[in-house]
Amino acid sequence: MATRRLYYDDAFESEFTARVITCDPALMTSPPEVKAPAWEVLLDRTAFYPTSGGQPHDVGKLGDANVMDVREAEDEIIHIVDQPVETGEAKCCIDWPRRFDHMQQHTGQHLLSAMFQERFGLPTVSFHLGTEICTIDLRGPSPSEEFLEGAERAANKVVFEDRPVTSNNFSWF
Repeated sequence: MATRRLYYDDAFESEFTARVITCDPALMTSPPEVKAPAWEVLLDRTAFYPTSGGQPHDVGKLGDANVMDVREAEDEIIHIVDQPVETGEAKCCIDWPRRFDHMQQHTGQHLLSAMFQERFGLPTVSFHLGTEICTIDLRGPSPSEEFLEGAERAANKVVFEDRPVTSNNFSWF
C-alpha cells in the first residue's frame, strides 16, 4: 500500500491524524550509535519527510512515541520510533522548528544552485544540509571569492523580490 505523502500537498502541515497500518520491531535502529530498541511504523498517510535529496528526515511525535528517523522504501514511508504504537488512528506532530529550518535551507540551496548554473555554468552535483552548515558541491573549477560573492548577491536579489516559492514532485539532479 502506498503511503500518501501529505508534505507534497502542504509542506506547512505540522499536525495530522493517520491510521497506523503496522508496527514491527525494527531490524536496524537509527541513528546507528543508538542501541535502544526501535519499531518500524507504516502509516496510511504522513507529513513526516524522509531523508531525501540532501535534506534530513523530520522528527516529532507519533502518538506517544518519538519519531527518530523517517525512511523511504519504494512507495511506502517507514517511521522509526522509540516505542510500540497501537494500530488504528494516531495523532502525529512534526518538530516544526527543525522542519522550517530545513525548508529554508533547502529552498536557499535550490536558489543558489540556480545562480551557479545560470550565471556561471556550474551545475550542482550534490548537496548536504546539516545542523550547523549546508554544503553545495559544484562540477567545475573551485570558485573564487569574487565568484561566490556574485552568486550570493544574485540569490539575495531574488530573495528580496519576495517571489512565491513552489515545489514540484521531481528530482532536480
